Amino acid sequence: MKASVGPLRQVLKLLALAQNEEAGLVIGARRGDTVYAYILYRTDNLKQSPEEFESDPWQVVQAHRAAEKLGLEVVGVYHTHTACPPSPSGKDVEGMKRWPGVWLIACPGEVKAWTLEEETPVEIELEE
Repeated sequence: MKASVGPLRQVLKLLALAQNEEAGLVIGARRGDTVYAYILYRTDNLKQSPEEFESDPWQVVQAHRAAEKLGLEVVGVYHTHTACPPSPSGKDVEGMKRWPGVWLIACPGEVKAWTLEEETPVEIELEE
């Protein structure tokens, strides 16, 4: 599996400069073994924390509705870490179990893509 994010990579790097973790859903499409990210649907971080996030549930529903209207789907989750590396934390792994798909994690200057295989985070190829 791989993820294609195009110019959204730069947007994620900029979001990672925020004081608290930023988060949202990735709207796009799946073709073959590639997940294409077209839209980052931002959600409020209810935790307002530099170390963890919790997306507003109503905004999660709205993201799914928006994806459906566009003929796309929610293909994953994105969030930022205020410090590098952009690797899943223990809390992220728990979230990955509940919200399967591609997880884009950004820190200042770097973005990585992850998926969960047999309850273990695995980095996947990230292309432009």
